[in-house]
Amino acid sequence: MTGRTIRHVHLASPSVLKTVEPPLSETQGRAIERVRRAGKLILLDLDGGLSVAFHLMRNGRLQVAPARVSGQRSPRPSKDVALIMMLDDDQELRFVEIGPKKRAALYVLPAEGMFEREPLQGLGLDPLSDEFTPERLKDMLAQDAGQLKHFLTLQRYITGIGNAFSDEILWAARLSPFVRASKLAPEEIATLYQGIRATLIRGLQEHRQAFTGNLPTKEPLQLLRVHRHGGEPCPRCGTKIAQVLYAEKETYYCPFCQTGGKVYADRRLSRLLK
Repeated sequence: MTGRTIRHVHLASPSVLKTVEPPLSETQGRAIERVRRAGKLILLDLDGGLSVAFHLMRNGRLQVAPARVSGQRSPRPSKDVALIMMLDDDQELRFVEIGPKKRAALYVLPAEGMFEREPLQGLGLDPLSDEFTPERLKDMLAQDAGQLKHFLTLQRYITGIGNAFSDEILWAARLSPFVRASKLAPEEIATLYQGIRATLIRGLQEHRQAFTGNLPTKEPLQLLRVHRHGGEPCPRCGTKIAQVLYAEKETYYCPFCQTGGKVYADRRLSRLLK
């Protein structure tokens, strides 16, 4: 998309737009100078000092496809399409969110000071950046008294890690999701750091190989070791993968590899099944 000009914008689902000023219409006629990522956000930097931020949440997708109608307006989109940006090469960018729960978000932001505004304000370090070091991780862990899985998903420390890959990281590092972040020993911190980097790098490589740049519509469970594999054997030791359900999220872990044989019945109440 770099170098393309946005000719027309059609907002099919107004609830996805989370900002008022600058208006979305200000993106029309501007060229896309850069596409980049900040944590879980995808950013389009436009000429003239404007940026568009997409938060895909769980079910959001961005698709670039041939425009269905060449001209200023596209036909009425399907119910899953929240936004269409028509480009100057007869392509269109579609912001799609699959399913009934609409949580994806779109922001139009002035480029100047954008990292001091929501949703970019307060983001932590990118785990694949040079700035993310074992020493920085140690300092972050010391500040948080919560459980380790919750620490990994808090975007103010490390950006981009969600529910699925926090399970994958902790399984790779052989660490319990329920241990207090501030209580990790030095050797556990080193293991966690390696688990974060190795798991994310491997995940990127496997997704790129499997899907050649096209995001799958459904979560590719075949590329995950433990997340959403409750009741199946651990790929490492064969123990049955355990799960804890809470609210709309779930945690998956190996009792033998990660929790010393303990099986947690309810994360919120910290009850144990013998």
